[in-house]
Amino acid sequence: MLEVFFCNVGDGDAILLTEHLPDGTDYHVMVDTGRPCLDSAEGSLRKEAVYYLIRRNVRRLDRMILTHLHIDHTGGASRIVRTVPTGGLYALYLPPAGAGLIMPSFRSTVKTVNNLVQQLNLFRELIGTAEETGCEAFRVRAGTEQLTKRLSVTAYLPRKEIRERQREVFDSLYLGKDTEPDTCYRAAKERNVSSLMLRFEYAGRSILLTGDRYASDWENEEIPQSDIVKLPHHGDPKSMTEPLIRKLAPQYAVISCQNDPGGNKDRPNAEIVSMLQRNVPHILCTENRSLPTLDASTHNGILFRIGTNGSICCSME
Repeated sequence: MLEVFFCNVGDGDAILLTEHLPDGTDYHVMVDTGRPCLDSAEGSLRKEAVYYLIRRNVRRLDRMILTHLHIDHTGGASRIVRTVPTGGLYALYLPPAGAGLIMPSFRSTVKTVNNLVQQLNLFRELIGTAEETGCEAFRVRAGTEQLTKRLSVTAYLPRKEIRERQREVFDSLYLGKDTEPDTCYRAAKERNVSSLMLRFEYAGRSILLTGDRYASDWENEEIPQSDIVKLPHHGDPKSMTEPLIRKLAPQYAVISCQNDPGGNKDRPNAEIVSMLQRNVPHILCTENRSLPTLDASTHNGILFRIGTNGSICCSME
């Protein structure tokens, strides 16, 4: 049996896949890790990702895969690696040899650029933590890999020109080379469309994890139908298009978001939710505010159990 647990980490992603193997052991894969810390909120069950692993008695992660370098997807990684032995860390980009701490510009008032520097420094710390704990880091390659006898994963990479542009900028920053602020800004803004996407297959069923890659950026790519689709970018207006969701034809659409009223983030977007309701039998949120067609809710997470015969059972925890 395969369990897929979408953790409620608020406005972020953390997904745990666990295959219960015939010999009585478990194979664990963690995709993204949420933020490093979360403020408690009235009426919310959100928690840091590490607590879900402890609660689910995960004693070892076979793999941790990071879709892209945004703090709501990678911020919890270091704490997890220090707490739970991890076999391998997988990402699209790894720092170059000799990468050091990036010094922030004391003259910069551009939030996006300053946030990029912060994120890259956190990522370098994560690589150091992985080295200290014996967790090897790997660069993700495109294509399909068999993880266990029944579980496989296919990696879909973002456009080559974006990957190469980001690598050049990130390497320059890590190596202390002069980098134009406008160039840094562009690389920072392209992090969502540079998301790795992963399609897991088990017993004839499929789970598509999209990171934060905006739908318009990949709706013309040849990605097969998927039974469970996690919407990118927390269900905001850029997350999905009607032609794409019809092509994917999922039975379940999952949105990871938070239930804070107001604020400046339209997540999940009411029109996106209505569009999903026209095309998908089941729309599930780890947590959401009240919308015209969707009641407010909060859960510890969303759990899918996929049997070896391909049966799917879904429950909220």
